[in-house]
Amino acid sequence: MPLDIYSTRAQLAAVEVLPREYSFLYDTFAADMGAVEDEKAIYDFRKGVKRMAPFVVPGTGGVLMERDGYETREIGFPTIAPERLLGKNDITGRSFGENVLGAMTPQQRARKQMTQDLIDMRKAVQRRREWMVRSVLLSGRLDIFEYTNAGRNINTTKVADYNFTNNYTPSTPWSSAGAKIDDDMREVFDLVYEGLGMVDVIVMDPDAASAMIHNSDYMKQFDAKNANMGDINTQYKGQGVRYWGRNADGVDMFSFSGKFIDDDGVYKRCLPSGTVIAGSRGILKVPHGPVMQVEDPGMNAEPKWYIKKEVPFRCGDVKANTISNRLTSCPTVVPFNVDAWAVMHVL
Repeated sequence: MPLDIYSTRAQLAAVEVLPREYSFLYDTFAADMGAVEDEKAIYDFRKGVKRMAPFVVPGTGGVLMERDGYETREIGFPTIAPERLLGKNDITGRSFGENVLGAMTPQQRARKQMTQDLIDMRKAVQRRREWMVRSVLLSGRLDIFEYTNAGRNINTTKVADYNFTNNYTPSTPWSSAGAKIDDDMREVFDLVYEGLGMVDVIVMDPDAASAMIHNSDYMKQFDAKNANMGDINTQYKGQGVRYWGRNADGVDMFSFSGKFIDDDGVYKRCLPSGTVIAGSRGILKVPHGPVMQVEDPGMNAEPKWYIKKEVPFRCGDVKANTISNRLTSCPTVVPFNVDAWAVMHVL
């Protein structure tokens, strides 16, 4: 029996081979943990502590030393579920990019549009994951605002607060004369190391990067192999990412000019002006919870569970004469160690 190309099983196979959209903060700082069976993410939470061994009187044995404590917490998986409708007007006229003479049939247009909708919705889901990672990196919090078709439901806001405290503001802004950029970086590195983290990557917004390269004192200390006649050999990586080379401690430095449309409909920077993030790759983990959906109508319908990162679904509305395509994902973001990175506010 041939496989129904519109079934969830067939669409799952198609979705899993589609390339995911690249997103800089997510791909740099998040470790994708895949899908899990639990309805809530259970994780160990701690803040880095360094204790010294005690002195003891000879011949009296040892002195009990307290183990570093941690808390076991849990967080629910929020649901992301963009949906697209396919109606008569979407398939009877010429589609975007189609031959002007309109060589495609309505059935062919419907299949093409369904594929494009899946691609678009996967990109939208990945942008939400990027937003979640951004939120945890900058504030140590994850605020989930749930929506219905009627708009945002302000009564069901969910908050996960990881008690992030590694914020640093230099005594002299980087754009001012007398700024000690290298000293500021070393202060922040020490802050992260004290929290049992490490720094192998620095990400700046373009304003902070501009202030850095226009600081003559800092440029004199910059790693000579990254300099040419007083200029840093920058490399544009695409999608708003520019590689600036390594600082004096051998840490890779990037600037990121990406923007997004926030829930209030306003374009915003992924990194606010003057923001610098110092940390290491994969400091946040992103597990995905199971997806439940009802796929059959009627009194005998039963829910189906999928242990997948993204689950597509297609169904028709006889009365409205439309077809809806939906893609559901249930990710959450949890830090391995909330003291393992720091955020600098340098302007």
